[in-house]
Amino acid sequence: MLRAGALLPLTAACAPAVFGARSDAVRIAVSWGGSELDAFESVLHALGFEHPTEVIPLGDDIGTVFGAGRSAPDIVMLPQAGQVRKLAEHGRLRAFDDAMWTAGGNAQYADGWRSLLKIPTAGDRFYGVPFKMACKSLIWYDRPWLRKFGLPDPETWSVRDWPVHMDALAGSGVSLLALGAADGWVLTDFFENVLWAEYPEAYDRMANPALWLDPRGQPPAEIESVLRDLAAVWSHRHAFPGDIGKTLTRQFPDAVRDVFQHHSAIMVVAPDFAEPIVRGCVAAAELDGTVGVAAFPGARGSGGAPLIAGGDVMVVTDSAKDSAIQLASLLAQPTAPLPWITRYGGFVAANQRTPRAYSPLIAPTATRFEQWTAFDLGDRIGSSGGRFELWRVLTEFLTQLDTGGVDSAVRHTAAAIDALQRRRGD
Repeated sequence: MLRAGALLPLTAACAPAVFGARSDAVRIAVSWGGSELDAFESVLHALGFEHPTEVIPLGDDIGTVFGAGRSAPDIVMLPQAGQVRKLAEHGRLRAFDDAMWTAGGNAQYADGWRSLLKIPTAGDRFYGVPFKMACKSLIWYDRPWLRKFGLPDPETWSVRDWPVHMDALAGSGVSLLALGAADGWVLTDFFENVLWAEYPEAYDRMANPALWLDPRGQPPAEIESVLRDLAAVWSHRHAFPGDIGKTLTRQFPDAVRDVFQHHSAIMVVAPDFAEPIVRGCVAAAELDGTVGVAAFPGARGSGGAPLIAGGDVMVVTDSAKDSAIQLASLLAQPTAPLPWITRYGGFVAANQRTPRAYSPLIAPTATRFEQWTAFDLGDRIGSSGGRFELWRVLTEFLTQLDTGGVDSAVRHTAAAIDALQRRRGD
């Protein structure tokens, strides 16, 4: 917290030194690193843009750039679409032409994006354009190890079946689930999938603080039920490789490697952008027989399963050069992300007109994903869904499961989520 708190004034006061910008370059801030950063650079290179560009990788600190005034980057690939409304209302963003959202009179993006990026309280204009989708409701698993231990396909499970399968692995030295809990969004994704699977109406109430309390002024009772189901999975002694303490220090890529490289776990809940990491662990020729990709299961008896969307949206800061709008227009073209899709993988296009050139691993998900059921809760609630709010609450929940009882952890976490929601509603 001290590091992030210190970064904002530093960025505002010393932005030219922090960003090292060329005065004629269009500067783009992204949260991506590693192969994702390389993939985005390949997209920029293929555009043939006439001006120089500079990519600024900022990871989870990307939100701090909006405090940099005229030294802010020109374009920000914002991973939390829920922040767009407040940024637009405070005059931090430039609006886009409505024409960027259509082609031949037809919408290029799913309707769900409109409510997030067209801001009635800021001139009823679009202040963001979707660039990259992310399917937050996937399970990646090792097929041979699943068969070795006689476990059924994960799509046939409910969340309440997971502890049963953990019991079946007792003494094997292999855990059912890898979890990169050092990345807080991994925990929020898991929580959101269980919440939507069991109580879709409570998911929508949590996304809207005006609907949070019931007529008696009480938070939804369903939240405690979901936390108990989560606790049954996360606190199980055969849940993860190592103990919860080790899980809290494991990052998302390491959790994927636990399954496909170290074989210490059978499956990992991970978005579509796990694909390049999986490919780095497994020879391409063996992918079809080794790697399984399943949808996150529904609740027992509900018949429905979550299909939660997230993603990165392009926004242009208020001090941006006019050339930034030109670049954003090029990045919004249907064919723009093809170098990422075809050469790197782990990319689902937000533009519905983008050619479906996906790998066999991702193609079924991309097709099914056109009918997503909900948008990422952490993204919808803006900064409240980030590292110092919902991330922190769920990280503390996992920590309490390691050090205390389930009942006290559930009660404390339900109260913390209620307090977070009430602050949003104030």
